[in-house]
Amino acid sequence: ASLGGILFGYDLGVISVALPQLTTRFNLTSTQQETVVSILYVGGSLGAVAGGSLCDFAGRKLTILLTDVMFITGALWLATSQSYAGLLAGRVVG
Repeated sequence: ASLGGILFGYDLGVISVALPQLTTRFNLTSTQQETVVSILYVGGSLGAVAGGSLCDFAGRKLTILLTDVMFITGALWLATSQSYAGLLAGRVVG
């Protein structure tokens, strides 16, 4: 749980530095900028809802491994994103 909290906080901190570059690259409006920042909470909420059941079903170690893989997948998705929708999807996954 502590590693997840660290990654979540790290992700929130990184977006504050990356947002001006993302705004320029994707021509984001103010509303779109707010959505890019806040959609991380959607992914976090979905993970919190599914995490307990997944942990019961697959076990703690496999669940932690799966969340690590999802975080890396989200980071790669963001790095290769070519559209606003892709940017949002990467933020939810990662």
